[in-house]
Amino acid sequence: MLRLGGGKYVSLMIMDAGESASQEIVYHDLIDTISGLSYKCPNGPLDHRFNYFSKNSMPPTILIADDHDDNRELLRILLASAGYDVREARDGSECLNCALDEPPDLIVMDLSMPVLDGWGVLRELKANQRTQMIPCMAVTAHADVGRNKAVETGFIAYVSKPFSSDHLLQTIATVLANRRAD
Repeated sequence: MLRLGGGKYVSLMIMDAGESASQEIVYHDLIDTISGLSYKCPNGPLDHRFNYFSKNSMPPTILIADDHDDNRELLRILLASAGYDVREARDGSECLNCALDEPPDLIVMDLSMPVLDGWGVLRELKANQRTQMIPCMAVTAHADVGRNKAVETGFIAYVSKPFSSDHLLQTIATVLANRRAD
């Protein structure tokens, strides 16, 4: 369980591969403070399973773009606990500005955001020489948007909400490892 802003707490149910139960996110209004993220991977510590970077190199930078504060905070805590350098954007326009100012190693974005949606952000990034090579990963709750459409449009990966934290971290590690190999 981890503490979110505004006195909210989130409890994550993490599944092993092959389990048929769906991942569940439950919000609770609690007064007590719980410090830290108590997330354990079934096969060992996070940095052993998911981080492809060595202890001597800089951790990859991931830009999160989501208009929901709780979603951004959950992703930030999960990714930071896995050793990534995390930056955040509240909408598509802010995401573009952040990517132009300091290009990240990966952008993880919601497809439905105000000002400029994820599809528009991807188009703008791919049209700019400075940002066209940044891999973008779609993380969305919209079931009507298919994985194939997202990948055909140019997203390097697609994860639907709600997601398994293990699956999300494995997908991110794979995308970053493939980028490093190129």
